[in-house]
Order: sequence, then C-alpha cells, then structure tokens
Amino acid sequence: PPPPSRKYQKHLPIRVTRETINAAVERRGISCTHVDALRFFAPDAGPLNHHGASLMRTDQLRLEQKGCVHAHMDLLKIALKLQPFLDANLLCDVLEVSIAARKLDVEASPYDVTSYGGGVVPVETEEGRRLYRSRQKELMERAEPVRKRLLHEYNTFM
Repeated sequence: PPPPSRKYQKHLPIRVTRETINAAVERRGISCTHVDALRFFAPDAGPLNHHGASLMRTDQLRLEQKGCVHAHMDLLKIALKLQPFLDANLLCDVLEVSIAARKLDVEASPYDVTSYGGGVVPVETEEGRRLYRSRQKELMERAEPVRKRLLHEYNTFM
C-alpha cells in the first residue's frame, strides 16, 4: 500500500518541476538502501535505484548505512519500543536526532516547506548534493554516540 504520509504531502507546493526531478533521477540514478524510504519512490523510479527496485526487511542489516537519514529516524522507532526502560535523556537525544534527520529529508525533497520554516537542499544540483552530503555527515557524527548509547540500552534490556 502507498505510504500514509502521501495524503499529508499532497497539499504542499512543489519547488521544482516534475521535469527537473525526472532529469535528476534519470541522470544520476538513485542510491537508496533503506527499505521504508524506497516505498515513497514513484513506481517508475524504483528500477533506477542502484540497490534494486524493491528491498526486503532482510536486506536491512546488509545495506544499512550510518549516514542514512532514514536509519536515524528508525532510532526513534526503537527507542519508543524501549521507552519504559530508557533514560529520559537518551530518549530526548534520540528524538532530537530523528527530528534533525526528518528535517534534512524534507528539505531535500521536491516539496517547498519554506512556509513551515524549513530550508531548501536542492539535491537536483551539484551544489545541493554537496550541501546534502555535508549535512548528512554532520548528522551521522551527531547520531553516532546516541546510536551507541541506544544499542547499549537495548543489549542491557535483552
């Protein structure tokens, strides 16, 4: 089934034309390794993914990347499952990382979210891709100690 967020995004204005989006995807392809993120792709874009048109949950351990913004958002899903047993400060840190990841994800999307206080990361341009990589790396470095603390708490719980 289509992702539920589609109904929440359909009212947002697009900041680039469909042709610009298509040209960027067709020129560079897609390199997405996250099974949940792949569900948001247009059906015709799936085959352009360097890791396959469809990924299975079993692929996640093999393909997971510490720099993936969707992997950072997954930290919140894990933390909420452990929430009764987690330190509140860790839960807050996970939430902050997840929000930062979602913000970068949305700012790099074709949607114009500036009216909501969001920025623009124009990944359809070379400069935008450099900006995205830079912010992605910063986020990865920020998330790493949080990821390790969460893993420690998970292992303690198990």
